[in-house]
Amino acid sequence: MLTPIVQTPRYRLVAEEIAARIRAGDFAPGAKMPADKDLVARLGVSRTTVREAMIALELMGYVVTRYGAGAFVADPLPSSQEEALGLPGFYELVEARFVIEPEIAAIAASTVTPGQIAQLNRCIEGMCDTRLAFDKIEAHDREFHLVIARSTGNSLFVTMVEDFWHARQRYPEWTRLNNRQSSEDIARFYGDEHVAIVEALSAGDPEAARAAMAQHCRNSGQPLLERWQLLEGEAGVEEVLHRLKARTGQPG
Repeated sequence: MLTPIVQTPRYRLVAEEIAARIRAGDFAPGAKMPADKDLVARLGVSRTTVREAMIALELMGYVVTRYGAGAFVADPLPSSQEEALGLPGFYELVEARFVIEPEIAAIAASTVTPGQIAQLNRCIEGMCDTRLAFDKIEAHDREFHLVIARSTGNSLFVTMVEDFWHARQRYPEWTRLNNRQSSEDIARFYGDEHVAIVEALSAGDPEAARAAMAQHCRNSGQPLLERWQLLEGEAGVEEVLHRLKARTGQPG
């Protein structure tokens, strides 16, 4: 019987290689890490892959990022080797959001208050303010989803949504690379889709709230997931894409 071959994303392989070199003493504790362009040249991978690997190394405790100064080797180093494979797969985040957040929205349709509806509308205004830096727009987006979770009165739902956003921070380059630049895209993604969710919540319609949130989660996650599959080839992505399309009635 043949054993299935598990493909490891390139950024994880890079993180493991750099961690091994740190443990071997090639990069001393407290020393500044080489610039991204130098790591790209040494490792023969893309700049995006290197940046994702550096995020993984920071989460593993091997690297510390100092604002305005760059990345440095941690001092002291982790007491035991952390596994890059312990990081959740990007496909896991996309599928979990698509399964869970629509159900939270459906419950919120019967629990959300007028004050919380007003909060949600203020979040949409912030998300659609193109004068703001992208991280500020994302902060409004995060608060929008947390307000919905809080409105249910279930603290575990709030924790789940917070965990989704924490996981997203492990892949910031994917968020930035896929930032919708045109005013039409901003109006659709940050405006139209969030407005549809608020309208369903305001109407107290759980089915409409579930459908609007599902569409939003699919539209935000599926394009990134398809690109992730193309560039990283991570095992499990194809199966999740198939399930995602099946739930939304898409071919393939």
